[in-house]
Amino acid sequence: MAETQVTSEQRKKIRLAFAPCADYTTQALRPALEHILQPQIEAAGGVSGKSVMLKPNLLAWRRADDPQSVNPRFIVETAKVFLDAGASRVAILENPAVQTAPQVLRAMGIADELKTLGVASANFKNYVKQPPLDAVFFHNLEIADEFREYDFVADLAKAKTHGMMTLTFCVKNLFGLVNGGDRLAWHLAVGRDYDKFADMLLDLYLVVRPAFNLLDAVTCMEGNGPGAGTPADRHFVAGGTDALALDAVAARVLGVDPDTLHIIKRAKARDLFPAPETVDNPDPLPVCEPLALPDRPVMDMAQLHLGVGIPKWMQKPLYKLMVVNPVLDPAKCVGCGVCVKMCPPKSLKLSGGKPAFDLPHCIRCFCCQEHCPKGAIEPRMTRMMRFVKAVDRLFRGGGAVESK
Repeated sequence: MAETQVTSEQRKKIRLAFAPCADYTTQALRPALEHILQPQIEAAGGVSGKSVMLKPNLLAWRRADDPQSVNPRFIVETAKVFLDAGASRVAILENPAVQTAPQVLRAMGIADELKTLGVASANFKNYVKQPPLDAVFFHNLEIADEFREYDFVADLAKAKTHGMMTLTFCVKNLFGLVNGGDRLAWHLAVGRDYDKFADMLLDLYLVVRPAFNLLDAVTCMEGNGPGAGTPADRHFVAGGTDALALDAVAARVLGVDPDTLHIIKRAKARDLFPAPETVDNPDPLPVCEPLALPDRPVMDMAQLHLGVGIPKWMQKPLYKLMVVNPVLDPAKCVGCGVCVKMCPPKSLKLSGGKPAFDLPHCIRCFCCQEHCPKGAIEPRMTRMMRFVKAVDRLFRGGGAVESK
């Protein structure tokens, strides 16, 4: 990776980069990763003699080329780029929901290669209440403190759809620094208020502030994400010094208006989103098919373009009809009970060897769907919600592709 001279004014700019990448072979991936990392490394003043913590999205690894996690070659080649740039230490830390980080890396088949490179891996263990910053909303965040042991954090995200947040990119990936039990507690605490959940994720971002943000969009996940969706080849990688700016641009590339995403909406409301003039993105943006999205958990009544107002007294009853429910595919379900274990409000129980949903108490966090090892649970709109959305599209026109 060739070095270039960077002025102090350039360092102040948020730097984004996009690169085409045909597949996960070293020949395709290495130059693409160098292209998106070079401006970030320059902006950081270099990594020579510095330590770098990689935080990849490792939800699980169940089969070859599983699109629910960052591809193993993406992880290895990223580590090599940092080491070749002079990093004194590179390590991988994560807290997968079921397996440990070393177990996932072994399942991926890269544990020995990483060991040869001197790249250690571990689960987060040291969870500490963070000193509050002026800009944060939640002053009781308890997250993995290991990130403070490194000079830099590199956020390695997978481009995926998400039943609760629509998309999961770099900012959402930081939720992995929260302890597993606390993740369930946060889902329960915010309930169906997805803006509050977005605020918590933004607070995490403000505390950690990764110097390096990378997005694996060579093969994305669409449809029933983030755990059971369909592979979707989009053949690009992206990176940036600011995760919010990167997430917003990448969302638009993948066919989603960033202003419809809770994280971006709340970042703008809190004046956290970078001004356009502060962002430097010299690369042409990829042109690709929109991702097929999961059904949205709830419909925002205020966004309906039906030409009539909805009285407040009607909004609560309509809310119960205008939601997305978790739906079980009995043929795929093996009765393992993982969904019951992962349900924050305990609105799931096994009945006859299959999960039964207590929908009145369901908060639509879709943890059951995210962690089902067989992809047997899918968010699905009620018939009323489908009807209203169809009518709404007549007035609104266009929009992102939906999975169903």
